[in-house]
Parts: sequence; C-alpha cells; structure tokens
Amino acid sequence: MAWKTMDVHEQRVRFVVEATQKVRPFSALCAAYQISRPTGYLWLQRYHESGVGGIAEQSRKPHSSPRRTDATMDSNT
Repeated sequence: MAWKTMDVHEQRVRFVVEATQKVRPFSALCAAYQISRPTGYLWLQRYHESGVGGIAEQSRKPHSSPRRTDATMDSNT
C-alpha cells in the first residue's frame, strides 16, 4: 500500500475545517494531526484573523536585528 502524501497547507486547512466543525475534542484532533495544542490554537487564530491565507507557512526571519553590525563599520576599505 502506498503512502498518502499531503502538503502542509492542505493539512492545516483540513485541521481548521475539522476544528471549526467541532466533531471531536480539540485535544484529540491535535493528537490526530500530530501537533501540539498551542500550534492548533495558533492555526485557528490565524484562520479567524486572515482566512485560509493566514494559515500558510510564514517566514521565521526576525523583523529586526538589534545587534547587527552597522553597515558603515562593516566595510573594510
């Protein structure tokens, strides 16, 4: 039997749909999708705020780097 593949976005959409339908307890749903409850709540919050586009993979890059070397000091000329 072949493994069924599912991309991350599809998994998140299915999770959010099942969570909003409240078919089974939230903790059981998170266990079925192998995610933590805080992650499940985060996906639900993003879905309620921004719709399906809100649960897409987001960059983990920091918005700022306060300890970054100043560009004028970085050049060795």
